[in-house]
Amino acid sequence: MLVRGTYFRICADATLRGPDNSVAASYVKGLWQLAHRQHRSFECDGPVYLRLTNRDGRRERIGPYSFVKAADGAIFTPDGHLGNHSDRPEADASMQRWLEIALLEV
Repeated sequence: MLVRGTYFRICADATLRGPDNSVAASYVKGLWQLAHRQHRSFECDGPVYLRLTNRDGRRERIGPYSFVKAADGAIFTPDGHLGNHSDRPEADASMQRWLEIALLEV
C-alpha cells in the first residue's frame, strides 16, 4: 500500500487513522482493507519515529528508523521485529503487543 502522510496511527480497534482521526484502512484477517482493495502490508520510508502506547497505557517514543513495515500484525525495521499491533498465533509470548502505534515523520 502506498500512502503519503506525515502522521498515521494503528489503533487498538484495528484501524489505521490519519491526523484528523479518519479511518484510512482497517486490519481484518491479516490484511489491510483500503477502500475495496486488500494489502498484506504497508511501508514507511524514514526517518520515522514510533510513539507507542503499551497495554498499561504508558507511552514511549522510539526511533528514528530509516524504514518501517507493518505486516502480519507486526512492526518490522530492516534490523528485525519490533513488536505487534494485533494478536499473532505464531508470535513469541515475550514479544511486545502495543495498543496504539503512531508513525511520525521527523
